[in-house]
Amino acid sequence: MIRRLLNGVRDRMLSAPWRAVLLMAVFAGMAVAASRHGLLEAAELTTLVAGEPAITRIASTTNGQVVRGLVAGGGIVAIEPSAAAVPREVVAPAGRGECRAIGCLPGDVTAVVVNAGDAWFLRTYRVKPSGAVSADAPLQEIPLGQSTGSGDDVGIAVSRARGWLAIVGLPAPLPPVVRAAVAGVRIGPVSDRGCPKLGDGLRPVAATVGPFDELVLAVQREGEPPDIAYFDASGRELLRLPAALEGITGLEMGSEDGLLWATGGDADGGEGLWRLDAGLQQGRQVIRPTLVAPLAVPVALACCSPRAIIVVHGATPTMTLVNPLTTGASE
Repeated sequence: MIRRLLNGVRDRMLSAPWRAVLLMAVFAGMAVAASRHGLLEAAELTTLVAGEPAITRIASTTNGQVVRGLVAGGGIVAIEPSAAAVPREVVAPAGRGECRAIGCLPGDVTAVVVNAGDAWFLRTYRVKPSGAVSADAPLQEIPLGQSTGSGDDVGIAVSRARGWLAIVGLPAPLPPVVRAAVAGVRIGPVSDRGCPKLGDGLRPVAATVGPFDELVLAVQREGEPPDIAYFDASGRELLRLPAALEGITGLEMGSEDGLLWATGGDADGGEGLWRLDAGLQQGRQVIRPTLVAPLAVPVALACCSPRAIIVVHGATPTMTLVNPLTTGASE
């Protein structure tokens, strides 16, 4: 398997560290596991939230038992997908600023990217078991800089060890990728040091974290389809492949099964939740997307477990739990 993968990327990967080789093996293993176990031939859909509150972005806690979501108009709610519980407000709407992205950190801490006018900030809140904290009284507020851009593609990716977070997609002239260390409930200085330097008109449109704590980005030039790219801790690109989709709005890697998921659409108009498999074509590695759950206007996703993938979709935002089913026989 390793020999075949090395042939697919030739000299570029031969000079890379052993971690990159293992990364490719794991990535290709996603397709092998899916085909051998007959995964994702069908999916069971359960509506969790429809209409109100209008949730726009979501993130899962470390254990996957709770999803926290940004609500249109401000504020953050929490929901337990397994219990199909009513969303509970955990952060009351702020008097200033608009939340653009959300991430869950250890210690019941929630991080959000906020812009107020031209100013961009990273704010954190420590949520309570009951009641809501005020959005105007964050645990931390860290300036990110100034920009007049919309920031529609801003996202937060949190390391699997919960030791750092990355903010991607900040509008120019801000760096497209920045990182900060996480120590307990505190976040250190935010910097683009050691972050990917994309160049060539590339911008990140979604982010997640790989099996070795690699930063995984969906990157795209204006007017072109996206690629999936892996970067190590120093910001060096390890692997990049065309995503075989026309657009990506969310990207998540399952922590238990290592499958890579995306929300977005293809060239034929299919929209929804996709599984991004790896395959070989003429000796080269490629991505083969599989539409698992057709959902109109998909905007975000969060992986809680292999049988609980939460998707936000629709012109009037709906939160749906997707349970991929095993319907085929194992080989």
